[in-house]
Amino acid sequence: MPRQTPESLFMGRAEELRKIRNRLDAAAEGAPQFVLVDGPAGIGKTSLARRFLSGAATDCHVVQAGGDELETELAYGLVAQLVPQLPAAAEALREPALGTPHSPAAQDPIAVGALLLDALGQLQGRAPVVLLLDDLHWADTPSLHALTFVLRRLRKDRVLALLVTRDVNDPRLPQGLHRILHDEATLQLTLEGLGLSDIVALHAALGSSALSRRAVARLREHTHGNPLHTKALLQQFPAAVLDGNTVLPAPRRYERLVAAQLARCSAPARHLVEAASVLGMSGPLHQAAEVGAVPDALGALVEAMRHELLEEDPAGAMPRVGFPHPLLRAAVYRGLDPAERSRLHQLAAACSDDPYAALQHRVHAAVAPDGDLAEELVRLAAQQAEKGTWAAAASASTTAARLSTRAGLRERCLIQAVEYRLLAGDVSQAAELEPTLHDMPPGAEQQYVLGHLALTTGRLDEARRRLAACWESGDATTGAETLRKAAEQMAWLCLIQGDAAGIVGWARRGLDLPPARRSSFLRDSLAIGLAISGDYDEGMRSLAHLPLSGPRTTPEQLDGLLARGMLQLWNGELSEARRDLEQTFSSHRRGGLPYAALVALGFLTDTEYRAGLWDEAIAHGTQAVSLAEDTDQISILAVVHACTAFPLAGRGDFEAAEAHARTAMRHAQVLGDVNDAAFAATALALVHTGRGDDERAVAELTPFLSPEIVHRSGLDEVGIVAWRPVLAESLTRLGRTDEALDVLVPYEIRAAERRRRLEQASASRCRGLLEEAYGNQEAADQAFRAGLRHCAEGEQGRQGEQCWEEALLHLSYGTFLRRVGQRGKAVAELQAAHRTFLRLQAASHLERCARELAGCGRPAARPGARRAGLTAQELTVARLAMRGLSNRGIARELVLSVKTIEYHLANAYAKLGITSRTGLFGKLGGES
Repeated sequence: MPRQTPESLFMGRAEELRKIRNRLDAAAEGAPQFVLVDGPAGIGKTSLARRFLSGAATDCHVVQAGGDELETELAYGLVAQLVPQLPAAAEALREPALGTPHSPAAQDPIAVGALLLDALGQLQGRAPVVLLLDDLHWADTPSLHALTFVLRRLRKDRVLALLVTRDVNDPRLPQGLHRILHDEATLQLTLEGLGLSDIVALHAALGSSALSRRAVARLREHTHGNPLHTKALLQQFPAAVLDGNTVLPAPRRYERLVAAQLARCSAPARHLVEAASVLGMSGPLHQAAEVGAVPDALGALVEAMRHELLEEDPAGAMPRVGFPHPLLRAAVYRGLDPAERSRLHQLAAACSDDPYAALQHRVHAAVAPDGDLAEELVRLAAQQAEKGTWAAAASASTTAARLSTRAGLRERCLIQAVEYRLLAGDVSQAAELEPTLHDMPPGAEQQYVLGHLALTTGRLDEARRRLAACWESGDATTGAETLRKAAEQMAWLCLIQGDAAGIVGWARRGLDLPPARRSSFLRDSLAIGLAISGDYDEGMRSLAHLPLSGPRTTPEQLDGLLARGMLQLWNGELSEARRDLEQTFSSHRRGGLPYAALVALGFLTDTEYRAGLWDEAIAHGTQAVSLAEDTDQISILAVVHACTAFPLAGRGDFEAAEAHARTAMRHAQVLGDVNDAAFAATALALVHTGRGDDERAVAELTPFLSPEIVHRSGLDEVGIVAWRPVLAESLTRLGRTDEALDVLVPYEIRAAERRRRLEQASASRCRGLLEEAYGNQEAADQAFRAGLRHCAEGEQGRQGEQCWEEALLHLSYGTFLRRVGQRGKAVAELQAAHRTFLRLQAASHLERCARELAGCGRPAARPGARRAGLTAQELTVARLAMRGLSNRGIARELVLSVKTIEYHLANAYAKLGITSRTGLFGKLGGES
């Protein structure tokens, strides 16, 4: 019987293959699909994926990569495998050093993910894409974060993602990826062992003599149907042995079966296989031959392939070799005696052109603690921390701890590794080391990192206790950097809890210490604390060191920029706030503080909402939520969800807005944060008022009047969160005017004292509504006109467009004028409001404005007649197209794939009855 190839020996799994094929058909129609294949080692996960690809390769693009046990700490090792298969990959992804911490791209999984998303979008034009990610449990963390970013942004893409891992609940996998894997839309295929008929077919395909039913049943019971173990036993033993009473080798001794297969090879082939195992799942043929001292590399490779130990890897210009299965490679690698394994790694280090790869081989070559190597890794960790490449710094620190000969250095490296993991956004991996830190002798640095971890994961009481202990236990041996970081986290904790005095106090304590080597939140905390306390001018003076623009590469150029953006937002200087918050996000994202970047993105969303830039607000809010969830930044989630809900509620997308608002409230309640709760409640109140339910809006916001709230600074300071004007307006509409007055007066007083024009405008609008309800027409008229003056004196948004508050004032004043019989004046106000509502697609306000205009005898153009039912996403894409952005440019702006942009744009064309971008100006030109 002719010898069978490994692929032809695939047995069973017909139902699984059918289900995956159905998912590929759905992906081909523009509905991205996720398939999870999980199960124990050797159960056939990789074989199933390869079998599927062998049948699908003719009508789709295949892009594949796999994790490697030796490369779990190699930054972007998995991504580096994908790049050569993506013709449209940007140059930043093609850098030779992408797989090392020396690459600029390695600093930011978001940037890498955005470039991958763009390359995938270009690839799927003519055929769907199958993205196979094998052995995710061994993938490096930066790659996992970048790929999670990609997968969560596939909307209308022709992509089938095959995700293969042993354990779907592996804590190393990012939370965003966990959500994908556990989503009900994801097809989960948990593989079980081969059945009896499959084992019979496998045995026949191997060309051996027939087995009895007893032997087949015995073999299945022994191996649990594990295909790898079953095949190995069938190849190793004749039927007589399998059918007899001899005790079969335990499946866990698969390594012995591989060793027996390896022993049948000649010395050159055996040396090539062993050298290849040291290089990883695959590597250059010439390097494996050099490490193994094999003169005839091709001859040895042919022999190894004949024994099914190696296979030729077609990727790359130079010949490469790889292993057919990760377990086979692991069996060869583990089968090496320690001395030989160490020797081969030393040879691999000597012949490597990459200093980082050489260092990793030296690490694997170490068979005992090595103080010199540990010190070298400590220096590498410090270098990477200086650059902000936190994942690489964490990896180096963890390895240094393992190799250190000194207990003190080992503990310090582990403590640093946890902090670096937190700064990299790898909260779950940082939490895995928490028990180890608990077992260490108490110390200031240990208490600081445990407090930082507790704060990041939402355990505020524990965070306060540990950070205070760090500060109090500091002595002459405690580094100023540790105490400074502890003060920074305490200030952040006080900010979460709205304790303005605590924010200022801890920020000043930290700033009194010597300057930090990296960016810190202390200057931001001080300015924010002062502003919340009512001393806005002093807060801005504390930021006088910041240049207006220019590079943001040093702490002196960056620290405090977030606070300046937030203070400008609260003061109504929306253009300046937007500039600073955009710069803060981009700068901190390139190796600064991950939570500062996300806070900036959340408040940028709020800025754009207030400025009447709702397309941008929704795009940035959605991005902020996704990034905060992906990186487990629990303390930020409430604010970013609430800010995202604001423009969605304004557009009448009440279901999505309410989902964000309720999620925000859940996170605020977990943290016990009254300020976050105010953001969430305001978002919910806007949903209720949009639906015409002022009673529920009042119910959401009234609790914040309680005198029992300890820290009220953030609640009562005007410009931070607009719960008071929303509550006053709802109370007025319900006829509860005296209650509305009690809510409004403190807000009016503070807005006037702070000279915040947009807050004064909002207060004037509420005063006008209230005076109208009281029947004081002259006072109402004066209040509305005062509000419009405040808007004219203050920030007007971008390019002369009305901000949101000004549009609300025009609507309220126009409604008042119509009711008192001044229809001519009313029309001008209502038309001004209508133009803004139409531009923003503010559905419920448009309807109300149209009714008022109709009451004046001036029917307004129906928005549906112009937009023909465009969704919010379609309208956003159409408007960006009208600005001259290409499809790829729009994709980068919204952080979506090109295919998704093409889909939305095509839908917009069809609904508007046009065929090109130029047609958009005729349909939407008045709104752009």
